[in-house]
Amino acid sequence: MSRNGKVQSLSTVTITGRTDRAQMTIPEHWSAEDIRDEIELLSVLKGKDGVFAPNLVVTLNAHDGSMAEFLSSAVGNISQTLTEVRFIDITLWNPGGALPGQTPALDGRAVTYTHVSPASGEVLRTTDWLFIENGLAVQATGTTAAPDWMALGPELEQIASSLVLAEDAGTAGAPVRTELPEGALDELASGELGAPVESISGIGRTQTFDYAGAWVHASAIALLDEMAEGFRIGRINADSYRDQLAELESAGLAQGTKLTDTGEYARLHLDEPDASFRISAAGSGGAMYYQAWLYGPTALVTAGTGYHTQVGLQADEAPSRDHVNVRIFPITELAREMASWLGVGPAWPLPALPAGLPAERFEQRWAGNTEIPGTANPVLAALWEQDWFTWELSAQGPEGEIDPVAYLNGGPLGHYRLGSEDGRTWLMPTPSVYLYDQLDDLIAATIYGRPARLR
Repeated sequence: MSRNGKVQSLSTVTITGRTDRAQMTIPEHWSAEDIRDEIELLSVLKGKDGVFAPNLVVTLNAHDGSMAEFLSSAVGNISQTLTEVRFIDITLWNPGGALPGQTPALDGRAVTYTHVSPASGEVLRTTDWLFIENGLAVQATGTTAAPDWMALGPELEQIASSLVLAEDAGTAGAPVRTELPEGALDELASGELGAPVESISGIGRTQTFDYAGAWVHASAIALLDEMAEGFRIGRINADSYRDQLAELESAGLAQGTKLTDTGEYARLHLDEPDASFRISAAGSGGAMYYQAWLYGPTALVTAGTGYHTQVGLQADEAPSRDHVNVRIFPITELAREMASWLGVGPAWPLPALPAGLPAERFEQRWAGNTEIPGTANPVLAALWEQDWFTWELSAQGPEGEIDPVAYLNGGPLGHYRLGSEDGRTWLMPTPSVYLYDQLDDLIAATIYGRPARLR
């Protein structure tokens, strides 16, 4: 069996699967590979040695269950077989560009997530495009290094969308079961969408933030910032900064009154940043912040208690409200870390209506008045009862500031973009995958001094 079929155009090639049950169209600069019996199709975009090669893998397996069962199996397998998985979103998707129909249970799904290569420690981004046809569960898995997804993700989706099964693949006309497993129904989303859909928000709510750095008092970070600007500590004034120096020493940033090599490297992030970011958030625990300063290939980050801690889904590890968690890591991980701190995860984007309410009504809600607005639809009523977490991201780069973006994390309802106009506050449901892409785009725009493309 030849893997290189007929040439469809000057720029694409149709390739046939190992068992002749599937075909897909790939750009001519991609190549077909054959590595394992369980893989029907594999296409790779080869590059330099030592650089992760973007790829798309297709598997076919007999399946007589529902899409919800297929999705649950796929998510479980992803969690068990990959390293440090963080799910971004689950959305409706169909091959060939077909729009979702009136019965979501018959539609495909796109599962988007990040994970870490156990070989290189590199953060990877993946989407699994799933659909059921002729009694076969079709899974097309596209993966790139995290920074490459914005450029190559659309190309991978186009390849996945070109997948077609042979007429004799599986059992022609085999029905897809539409009933949901017990306990899987999302009643609110099903009511709004007009058809039963499975609950997906619980996945993200278990993805707690990893406070892997050292807890340092904010006053010690302020001292480090002053030292970055040239402030020196000698024997005469050392006693005045004893507590702060002890905090920096416990974090490995100082020894006595001098910065360690790590401290000096951290100082460069504060003194000569290539770009900086600040997330100002507010929740039931008060104000909190996530700040990042970029220098060369790394980011210095100070993170207060984030979403999961604020809403009681994660234990509070901070010694006090004035402590922040300090880490230095590659900037390629920054969007993933921000999204984790903000609690970005799978959720059905449902309109909360009316979308605009008087600003004072929101101020009253923050002040403790949880009485649901009389004109609220079921989504806004449910949102009003959540433990609110609002945040705003601002950025400063070599070409100046980028306009901030603001959101409300509505817990199981996902994120809503916040806007203000004519004394009204507006709530716009935002798919989690778009929000993650927006973080990625804002980081790149700030670093490279270009306009943000996703607003």
